[in-house]
Amino acid sequence: GPGETRACAFLLGEAPGADAIAARVAKLRGPGALAAARDQVASRWSEWLGRVRIETPAGPSLDPLANGWLAYQVLACRLWARTAFYQSGGAFGFRDQLQDAVALLAFDPGIARGQILLHAARQFVEGDVLHWWHPPGARGIRTRFADDLLWLPWAATTYLKATGDAGILDERVPFLTGRALEPGEDEAFLEPGTSDETADLYQHCCRAIERSLPVGRHGLPLFGTGDWNDGMNRAGREGRGESVWMGFFLYAVIDAFAPLCERRGDAGRAARLRAHQERLREAIERDGWDGEWYRRGFYDDGTPIGSRDSDECRIDALVQAWAVLSGAAPRDRCEQAMDAVERELVDRERGMVRLLAPPFDRTPRDPGYIKGYLPGVRENGGQYTHAAMWVVAAMARLGRRDQATQLLRGLSPVSHGMSALGAYQVEPYVVAADVYANPQHMGRGGWTWYTGSAGWMLRVLLEELLGVSIEDGRTLVLRAACPREWPGFRVRLRPFGRAGTWDVEVGRGDEMGAGPRATVDGRPVALADGVARIPLVEDGLDHRVEIHC
Repeated sequence: GPGETRACAFLLGEAPGADAIAARVAKLRGPGALAAARDQVASRWSEWLGRVRIETPAGPSLDPLANGWLAYQVLACRLWARTAFYQSGGAFGFRDQLQDAVALLAFDPGIARGQILLHAARQFVEGDVLHWWHPPGARGIRTRFADDLLWLPWAATTYLKATGDAGILDERVPFLTGRALEPGEDEAFLEPGTSDETADLYQHCCRAIERSLPVGRHGLPLFGTGDWNDGMNRAGREGRGESVWMGFFLYAVIDAFAPLCERRGDAGRAARLRAHQERLREAIERDGWDGEWYRRGFYDDGTPIGSRDSDECRIDALVQAWAVLSGAAPRDRCEQAMDAVERELVDRERGMVRLLAPPFDRTPRDPGYIKGYLPGVRENGGQYTHAAMWVVAAMARLGRRDQATQLLRGLSPVSHGMSALGAYQVEPYVVAADVYANPQHMGRGGWTWYTGSAGWMLRVLLEELLGVSIEDGRTLVLRAACPREWPGFRVRLRPFGRAGTWDVEVGRGDEMGAGPRATVDGRPVALADGVARIPLVEDGLDHRVEIHC
């Protein structure tokens, strides 16, 4: 009636039947029940997201993202919903959710463990995997993508390094069966069966690596119908095209996996993998180096991609970043490659890193559907934020911490949202998969929420820029480094499964006294090459760490 107010609550959810819904609604209509339920949801999110907190001079451009938004985007959108406005689906991507789950190791390692085993069960007996699949079941797409299967050993070794949980390698998981792709058939949508054959996760990883060992005429891994870049799906579809990036990625996977082989008594396999790794390194340096940067790969006919002699796509950021991240390339060439990225692909004024330049447009070559995008849109010469995060990580690894910091601040959706240009036009609190470099849409954000770059931004910020990670589930590793423009920063961690917190403060000499040093609760600890390794004691107490760099 007149002057009357009424509160209406809308409940969104899922239940097995109408009776369950009625019971839940009746319960929430009790005195104070609705407010209590809402508070419970909020407090659970606050507790989970509050396991990592940072305070940096970057302030609003980075801190709010690390203090909740990035982890929320990864968990709620990428792992749970697996859908968003720009990509309605609900499917799991083999490479995608493995990377997402690993990004949450600081919050809950169990998420990554479950995801790794789930994906292992989507591997065919032959070693290849479903590119994506829809639950329930495993109805999805079998392809000739080169990199998908390698993300399984990559995720397993990353998880193992962080947690020390070697038992995951002994978990037994079945394989899939399904019809093989016909000659000339790039992909097939199918509903695979479950094989009677099972193997432990270690063998699943071995099978993925072994299938990835064939090389082309230059001694480099085959491109298939796409390596990491789905849009380059015709560069190697005849089975002869080669990927320099895959050479770097496989090198990194072997580098992490071979020690596991040795620890498990599989010395023969370890030796074979290390020998292949060395051949990859030699091939990359012999035929992958273009004089100032690394080539992207080779078409089926042997024509280089990503060369200074190319009419379009002369340079690609992806391969330059992984030259550094893989540890395969010599330091001087890494420096030259990243100099080229900064010169050719970084737009600091707009806070952008183009994936490649110039875009594909009129070249008679057919790299794939990437050429169907307008120049400067998405992978075709726009910013593909996933790769941009790898560029930031590579800069930090090379010690270019100031450039990495400035670039990451520029890439932040908060910074784009505050731009006076007003071109971003998407949510400023979640990461966008891409930002357009097309002159007609310069600076406009592409699809948001559903992007693996959110998890990588979280990892790059915490691990590469701030130098904070956990190893073996028992050691807090702090790489004492601080951008020159920062007087210091703080990171507060509440590791999963532990009651206490670790309050880390990193500062400079004028802030915390002279001489490199580190202390825990006032007691000195060793700094070896600028790295402090601090045992995560389980005493339930709060601890304070100070590092002077």
